[in-house]
Amino acid sequence: MGKLFWKFFLVFWLAFLTIGGGMGTAVWLQRNAMTDAERKSETSIDIYAEPFVSAASQILQKGGVDVLNDFLKETLNTPAPRVFAVDDQGKDLLNREVPPEIIEQAEALLAKNPKIVRRILADNGLTYLVFALFPEHALTKASSYPPDGNGSPIKLKHKYPEPPPIWLPVLLGFIVSLMFSGMLAWYLAKPIRQLRSAFDSVAKGDLDTRAAQTMRERRDELSDLGKNFDDMVSKIQVLVDAQQRLLHDVSHELRSPLARIQAAIGLAYQQPDKMPLTLERIEKESQRMNDLVGELLALSRLEAGVIGKLEVIDINELIAEIVEDARLEADSKNVSIKLTTTEEVFIKGFYGLLNRAIENVLRNAIKHTRSNSEVTVSANLGVSDHQLYIDITDQGPGVAENELSAIFEPFFRGSNSQKSQSIGLGLAIAQKAIEAHNGKISACNRKEGGFRVKINLPIP
Repeated sequence: MGKLFWKFFLVFWLAFLTIGGGMGTAVWLQRNAMTDAERKSETSIDIYAEPFVSAASQILQKGGVDVLNDFLKETLNTPAPRVFAVDDQGKDLLNREVPPEIIEQAEALLAKNPKIVRRILADNGLTYLVFALFPEHALTKASSYPPDGNGSPIKLKHKYPEPPPIWLPVLLGFIVSLMFSGMLAWYLAKPIRQLRSAFDSVAKGDLDTRAAQTMRERRDELSDLGKNFDDMVSKIQVLVDAQQRLLHDVSHELRSPLARIQAAIGLAYQQPDKMPLTLERIEKESQRMNDLVGELLALSRLEAGVIGKLEVIDINELIAEIVEDARLEADSKNVSIKLTTTEEVFIKGFYGLLNRAIENVLRNAIKHTRSNSEVTVSANLGVSDHQLYIDITDQGPGVAENELSAIFEPFFRGSNSQKSQSIGLGLAIAQKAIEAHNGKISACNRKEGGFRVKINLPIP
C-alpha cells in the first residue's frame, strides 16, 4: 500500500466517522427528547389510572373478593381501563389470561409508582396485585381485552423498546466505516498504482507498455489520464524509432561514399596512370559527405532551437534571388522557372532559414520535374487572414499517396526519386525552418500531374 492509499483511507474514514457520529448524536438527542416527553406524561397517566386502581383496592379490602369480582365484571361493559387482580399464582380474579411479562412489569411498576399498582391482602388470605391496563400507558399497550375472559390472550407491546448497548452501534459504525473507507481508497489508488507500474516499465525501455487497457472498466478522469499516458508513450516510441532510423540512415549514407573513396584509393594504387580521374572521384565523394554533414548539422540546430537573429525580410526580393540562383541548375535540364510575386511584403524572420527552406523546396522541384517542363513559384498575400501563401509546383511524377505523410521525415526518399542524387534531408530542413516562423508547410499531388508544396507564413 502506498502513501496515497493511506491518505485516501484516512480522509474517507474520518469523513464516515464524522457523518456517523453526527447522525448517531442526532438520533440520541431525539430519543432523549421523546423519553423526556414520555416521562412528563406519566403524571397525567397516574392521575388517570389512580381512581380505578384505588377503587378496586378499597373494594377488595372492605368488601372482599366477591364484591370486587362483581365490580370488575361491571367495568367490562364500560370504556374504562381494564382492572386486573392477580394472585401470587398469576391467576386473575376473573380468570382472564394475563401474560407473565405483564405481571412482571406491573410488579416493577409497583416499586416505582404505587399509585397505579397496589398489592392488597384479601379476606380469603390471598395477596392480589391490582393494576390497570389501557392503550396510552407508558409501559404497556393493549388494544382490546376480552370482556368474558375468553378469546386471545392480552399481548404486551413496548412503546419504545430498550436501546441496544452503546458499544454495539459504535462498534458497528467503526467496522462499516473501516470497510467502506478501505474499498474507496483501494478503488481510487488502484489506477495510480497501475500508472506507476507503467511508468516503471517505460523507464526500463519497454515502449510497448500501455496503461489504458488495464482501466477499461473505468469511465473517469483517471482513465483519461491512462489514455494520455498511452498517447505520450506512442509519441516517444515514434521519436525513438525516428532517431534509430536516422542513425541507421546516416551511417548508411556515410558508408557508401567512404566505400567508394576506399575503392578509388585502391584503384589509384593499381592504376597510377588514372590518378586524375581517381582524385576527381574522391573529391566528389568527399563533397557528398560534406554536404550530408552540413545538412545534418542544419537539421540538428533547427531541432535544438539554434536559429539565428530576427531581421526584417523583403519576401519578393528573397524569392527572386533564390529563383535566379536556381536557374543555372534548371537550364541544365531545359526547365523554365515561372515566378509570380505579390505586392511588396516585409516580415520579421530568420533570413538564412527562409532562404534555405524555399531553396530546398525549389531545388527539389527542379530535380524531380520532367525535362523541358516548367516549375512555377508564386507568392500571394491573403487579404482576410494576414497570411503569405507561397506555392511551388512541378510537372514530375509526384509522390505515391501512401508516401505523402512521410515526405518531411529525415532521409525519406520516395519510390519515384532518384536515390543516387538525393540525400533526403531537404524537405525535413524546410519543415523545421517554416515551423520556426510559426508557419505551415504541406504537400500534395496535382490533379493535372506533378507535385505541389504549399508554404503559409503569418504576416505581423
